[in-house]
Amino acid sequence: MHHRFFAILAILAVSLIPIHGQTSTSLYAPRPALRVGTIPTRDSFPLVAHGHAAAIYLAPQDDAQLSATVTAFASDVARVTGIQPRIVHSLEGPLPASLLIVGIIDRSPAMRRLQASGTLGLSALSGQWESAITTVADHPLPGVRRALIVAGSDRRGAAFALFTLSRQMGVSPWNWWADVPVPHHEAVYVTASHIVQPPPSVQYRGIFLNDEDWGLRPWAATKMDPNLRNIGPNTYNRIFELLLRLHANSLWPAMHPGTLPFNAVPENAQLADRWGIVMGSSHSEALLRNNVGEWNEKTDGPWNYQRNKQAMDAYWDKRLAQNGRYENFYTVGLRGVHDTGLEATGDDQVKARLVEQAISDQRALLARRVDPHLGKIPQVIWLYKESLELYRAGMQVPPDVTLGWTDDNYGYLRQLPTTAEQQRPGGSGVYYHVSYWGFPHDHLWLSTTPPALIREEMTKAYDHKARRYWILNVGDLKPAEIDIDYFMQLAWDEPAVSALTQQEFLRQWFAEQFPTIDASATAQLMQRFYQLNFIRKPEFMGFNGYNDDIRRTAFNPLAWGSSTLGQNGDRLAAWSSLRQQETALASSVPPASANAFFELVGYPVEAAAAQNEKFLDTDQTYLDASLHNQPALQAAAARAHAAYDTIQSLTVRYNTLEGGKWAGMMSSSPRNRHVFEMPATATPADAAIPLPASWQAAPPQPIAPCCQGFFEDNATVSISAAHFTRKQDGSASHWNILSELGISGSSVVYGSPGRLANALASTSTQPWLDYEFTTISHGPATLSVYLLPTFPLDAAHRLRFAAALDGQSPTPLDAGATGEWHEDTAPVWAANVLRNAAVVTLPLGNLTPGRHTLRLLYVDPGVVFEHLVVTFPGAPPAYPVPPETGHPGTP
Repeated sequence: MHHRFFAILAILAVSLIPIHGQTSTSLYAPRPALRVGTIPTRDSFPLVAHGHAAAIYLAPQDDAQLSATVTAFASDVARVTGIQPRIVHSLEGPLPASLLIVGIIDRSPAMRRLQASGTLGLSALSGQWESAITTVADHPLPGVRRALIVAGSDRRGAAFALFTLSRQMGVSPWNWWADVPVPHHEAVYVTASHIVQPPPSVQYRGIFLNDEDWGLRPWAATKMDPNLRNIGPNTYNRIFELLLRLHANSLWPAMHPGTLPFNAVPENAQLADRWGIVMGSSHSEALLRNNVGEWNEKTDGPWNYQRNKQAMDAYWDKRLAQNGRYENFYTVGLRGVHDTGLEATGDDQVKARLVEQAISDQRALLARRVDPHLGKIPQVIWLYKESLELYRAGMQVPPDVTLGWTDDNYGYLRQLPTTAEQQRPGGSGVYYHVSYWGFPHDHLWLSTTPPALIREEMTKAYDHKARRYWILNVGDLKPAEIDIDYFMQLAWDEPAVSALTQQEFLRQWFAEQFPTIDASATAQLMQRFYQLNFIRKPEFMGFNGYNDDIRRTAFNPLAWGSSTLGQNGDRLAAWSSLRQQETALASSVPPASANAFFELVGYPVEAAAAQNEKFLDTDQTYLDASLHNQPALQAAAARAHAAYDTIQSLTVRYNTLEGGKWAGMMSSSPRNRHVFEMPATATPADAAIPLPASWQAAPPQPIAPCCQGFFEDNATVSISAAHFTRKQDGSASHWNILSELGISGSSVVYGSPGRLANALASTSTQPWLDYEFTTISHGPATLSVYLLPTFPLDAAHRLRFAAALDGQSPTPLDAGATGEWHEDTAPVWAANVLRNAAVVTLPLGNLTPGRHTLRLLYVDPGVVFEHLVVTFPGAPPAYPVPPETGHPGTP
């Protein structure tokens, strides 16, 4: 079988040991290559049987590199079976009949001995990165009847293979971090026949702990490292273990003001080395420095390379002298002292030359302190915010330095390497956010980025050969567990994981965490959770800008709903239904899993529902005030206040789980933004306040004569882009419906954008989509095309498409013109990311009643169509789009 099958089995199809003893199986393969079960087979290895655990052999030469992993694995076995395996370091003397042999192929004498005897073929591992072979062998050593051999090409290859076994035994990576219980079994048997763990899709994969002020740091200060009253070794030790269990290998440490710098405690770096974790530093912090806690302008001078070069060079050199002996991935380049723009005078050309000089000087320090062969030292420059502008202005980067591309902080990649840039020896990486503090609004509270969006963006990066380094900004780490796991699985085996739908991934993931509850129902619940939050994140429900001036929502209570309260009422009903589904599922969760379910499902769903209710019911009070309906106003105000109180009580419950284990981890008001406060509800005195412009009722209109297909309703035609009438695929690819991504639930894109961007353009057949609809109004109409707010794929492409009505000549349109990122000054882009949609409008002229056909034509890769709306004068507003007027089908 292809090696990629083994990878997906090991990471995705991590079936728990069945209660009745069948071997674990994959949902996506006819037979498993690696089996863990509770009933022996003829060729299985008894990890634990008849009250005894196999011993684990680790050569003394491997002890420093693998002892942390082997000890953790032995503890996993004990948690599953109640029996602690013995760890031995010598092959002298009588050996046990069952032995688990773990080692690194070029270090362990046992591995060399097994290879020399013909017991173990290691050619597949030679020179490989983070690879391993897992196999069962008979009589490999004197006195050993059967051995389970885990041979790693390097320390992490062996560690990942061991933790694959742990995960298949039922030990979730989230056992400690999300309190997922470990099932108990009397016996564990492993069946494996030369299973090869191939190199990962992305060489370096990790997380960035960031904006930790309201969760990770206060929690660590009291629960983990109280002697430091900050984030310290006990916290990092747990994080390092989690990373290896997730098959990740890198960390950017927490670095906000008030956080103890990572290297202020030497034990932190020592622990990273013990676990085999590659340390880095953020996009704004070169050469492993944490500037906020380590650079003192009073004593060190200004953070300005034009004015204070000597002091800054000495500052970097000192860190390399301390930490250069460890395995690191070094950020190079220059930004402000703390995630701010470059502190320098001059235009972009002057600043570009300054950064080039800084990189040259930093590389000289690396050559002196780490390795004179610079090409052997992992280095990256992160093209984040203004750094990308300098790169576009011509900033030169040494070819062996990785180009680190970034998203716009809201999940949309700003730029990827061209085909020429993909040939650079240093390759490319990606820095991606599922948590962010900044303009136009923070999203620090609930992790609501759908895996479907991560897949859409990161597969483009993978196809653009950005495979050197992926780093995920996870904020406080909790509650981003699902996104973290998905991101790391995608980085580990992009071809296999990207082939899964979001629903398939979630179903497998929840089956792993909660094997006794309905995984499909839980996955469907979270599908709806992501879809509702894609329309508007809980942190954005104040409909305000960065000034945090709370406003009424744009959900129109006077139109576009199945209830008398329009969109407002429908969204309230949707959240109420979702909460009821979650409550029903929670009632089926065994007591041992109740806390984990609350952390992973209950709190996000119930808190998001309450946040929506708080604002939507507050909206209703202002509508009721305008109608002079005092009883309705009072009832809505009571519901809004109850929703606020619910968030507070849910958060208290979270922080008291497991006897207070998570005290301080969850905040109900990250950064104390007004959006988390109780907004002022209306009083009768507010009756004269004008209602928002987005709250308009529909004008009287005749009923459309047709009852099939799409038709005009309330001076509007609304169609999901996935519901086209007909299509024409192109010679290069075909149209793909993204059924789990979009403001109306789905979207459509031509081909695989990253692959198309790297292929020769084909003009033989132009792809198009046709949409048929019927109108009844006379007058001018406007087409609004809603698009996923992506950026042009790379510097060689744009985001063009074309539209044609009723066979007229196509009108060229450019989605790239809907707004580029600029710090604090991009209102169009800001609106796009807050609603997860860019809007391109086109006047259609005067339409006559009757049947019409709109054609959208493909021009550039990466344009993702979400929704189409045709409006006539007087059409009532909707957020983000009206519900479909009609349904797919031919009239």
